[in-house]
Amino acid sequence: MNRRIILTVALVILLLLSGCTSEKKSYVSTPEGQVPEYIPEPQVFELSIGELLTNADKLTNQYVTTRGRVLETLSTQSYTYAKISDDTGEVWVAGPKTELKVGDEVEVRSALLLQGFRATALNRTLDVILMVQSFSSGEPYSFHGATRSPDTGNISVEKLPDGYTIAEIMERSDELAGKEVRLRGVVVKVLPDILNKTWIHLQDGTVTGSGEKELVVTYSGDELFEPGELVVVSGVLSTEVDIGSGYFFKVLIDDARIERE
Repeated sequence: MNRRIILTVALVILLLLSGCTSEKKSYVSTPEGQVPEYIPEPQVFELSIGELLTNADKLTNQYVTTRGRVLETLSTQSYTYAKISDDTGEVWVAGPKTELKVGDEVEVRSALLLQGFRATALNRTLDVILMVQSFSSGEPYSFHGATRSPDTGNISVEKLPDGYTIAEIMERSDELAGKEVRLRGVVVKVLPDILNKTWIHLQDGTVTGSGEKELVVTYSGDELFEPGELVVVSGVLSTEVDIGSGYFFKVLIDDARIERE
């Protein structure tokens, strides 16, 4: 192997390593609709609606950017659904509650593409949906960015006599994994209609400093919970939960039972 080939190989390896550690977003324009094989996040594919629908299997759980005109819109208590269209196709987009009108031109940036999504508000399962952090922001969609209570700095909740605090659950997670737990907490964040469930973040004021202050639970019932409400939660504790696309939870209560106080 000559010196030139060795230098070329070394440069390629260096670029690959630097790409793995960089957090900078890169946008790929594919005017002919050719989507490359999987590239780790935060790669964002810029596509027409027709292109992203055609390549949906490759793009599931990845980020896309597209644009279109609003054909239909529906808002729930915390969320807005919008069907958008360009000359190549139509797709539903969901994000935090936003004032949108039929005919508005919108750019959907860094949206998470999901397939087979059950949209309760629409009473249907969508083949493809784009989940956005904001209809006006380029920040990638995140399960950790949702409607939040305006003041979470002064929460103090009395522990249930037969329950645990969030701090105790975090500290004793290995011991409590797979067991039924109960706790009282304040709803600080709500993400409805995500993967057919509502994702609720709770705080009780017992975790401070660098510890994880919030406990996440999923809820499949029909009640609508709002940030600021005091609730009692029961359910089986799961640990080290990886739901894909980089979303990992140290602890999670799935399909929790929730009662208002």
